[in-house]
Amino acid sequence: MAYKTDFTKIDLDKYYFDEVVAQLAVDYIEENVKHVKGDLAGEPFILEDWQKNEIIKPIFGWKHKSNGLRKYTSAYIEIPKKSGKSFLAASIACIFLDVEKEGGSEIVGVAWGRKQAGLVFEATKGVIQKSPRLRNKCTIYRNSVTSPDHLGGVKTYHILSKEAGTEDGINPQLAIIDELHVHKNNEILEMVEKSQGARKQPLSFIITTAGSDLYGIGFQRHENAINIAKGIVQDETQLVCVYGASKDSDPFSPKTWKEANPNYNISIGQRAYEKEATKAMSSSASLNSFKRYYLNIWTSSVDGWINDEVWNASQWDFDKSILLEAPCYGGLDLSSTSDITAFTLVWKIAGKFYSKNWFFLPEEKAANSADKNNIQYIEWVKEGFIIETAGNVVDDNEVLHYVESLKEKYKITMMAYDNYRSHHLVPKFEEMGLECINFKQNFEQMTAPTLELQKRIEAKDYNHSGNPVLRWMAGNATIVTGIGGTAAKIQKEKNRPEKKVDGIITNVMAYALWLNEPEKEVTSYYSNPNLQL
Repeated sequence: MAYKTDFTKIDLDKYYFDEVVAQLAVDYIEENVKHVKGDLAGEPFILEDWQKNEIIKPIFGWKHKSNGLRKYTSAYIEIPKKSGKSFLAASIACIFLDVEKEGGSEIVGVAWGRKQAGLVFEATKGVIQKSPRLRNKCTIYRNSVTSPDHLGGVKTYHILSKEAGTEDGINPQLAIIDELHVHKNNEILEMVEKSQGARKQPLSFIITTAGSDLYGIGFQRHENAINIAKGIVQDETQLVCVYGASKDSDPFSPKTWKEANPNYNISIGQRAYEKEATKAMSSSASLNSFKRYYLNIWTSSVDGWINDEVWNASQWDFDKSILLEAPCYGGLDLSSTSDITAFTLVWKIAGKFYSKNWFFLPEEKAANSADKNNIQYIEWVKEGFIIETAGNVVDDNEVLHYVESLKEKYKITMMAYDNYRSHHLVPKFEEMGLECINFKQNFEQMTAPTLELQKRIEAKDYNHSGNPVLRWMAGNATIVTGIGGTAAKIQKEKNRPEKKVDGIITNVMAYALWLNEPEKEVTSYYSNPNLQL
């Protein structure tokens, strides 16, 4: 499956295609760029048809009729691993270092980590060293490459990463943004794109594979690019080229591999795919990695507890009025004053389970975290999926009163709570008539309900209300095992404290109570359209 810019729909009253310039860009690459590594090292880089016709020629050939400047100021290229995207980016960097005519041109290689930012940069240096023309023109330093411009000034290519600290005062004509899927927020990308405003013909060249964060900046840009290619979003400045397998295709079929990678049997062959596919059969985590890197399919968390497609398929579809009449159990996880507090109710009805979830977050945390981590807290507050509390900490009494209001509405009889910061509230909950069960988030108490809940979700026997906050948390949730692999519990993705899982934890807690109380199941439905949830 491919999503690409449809050049037949370009407004020819506004734009024209300069075939001469487009072909010059192709010729420049094939005459001056040589492979640096592998069996083809030293051989000319001969572009494949898709590289020529879908990326290089459109970038340099499509122009404004009004001023002759390039139409595309950004390009979004998303393709599987081993497709030659880094080398293609290095080739474009060489064009800008050599023949692009704009005084004092600056080129930056951008990535979240310094090591990743350096991949295209090092490839560019390798190309320069193998090209007589570029070797005579460019000067290579440890952290930069320079070349003279046509006005007697200097062009510079250097790398930029969040890890090394952002830089003020940059003004790049070309920004090569590598592996966007690992960017934790929009900070560095926005800074680079805004800094290009003074350039006449800037280009942001984004190259990435699929990732595992379905709420991060990478996936947002991915969806936006797809919508541009489909014509849903109107953006005449962005070129789109996305290759990947469809989600419902067989990941182990050579037909799927060929569909996913335009360089299949060119830069990567069937044997390499077979080797990676064999690894993918060993575990769900390995399969997810294979889907992302080799099929270019976006997945949930790297060691994800539940697949996003499976999660979405378990959204409830039934007469919700029954929830007002049936008994239910709760799970509560209080935050460390300034984080998310989660509360869950779970019903058991006719052999299936149904959950509703509420989240509390202080307003200052919502604003700051959304800005810092690119999380949609503010939108979720506006849409009513997060209950915002005043100030910079969650008021536990406000949570107490909200649970009390829910108890007046629903038949809550028992609640599991995490002992952390809960001791002062437990007596008040008990005064409401709630039986409170201390639930420790350790292997002993978490294993059985975690594994059983996973099975029920996969079997569509555990249903949720479609709350997007809970979906986000489900995508963040990873499963950690212990005691020889027989014990398990939920945790957030390692080294990603902003990726919350509190709502999944409270679902496990509430569901755990039902494992010990099957006799309270409701086996009949009530129907009252006048009852409102």
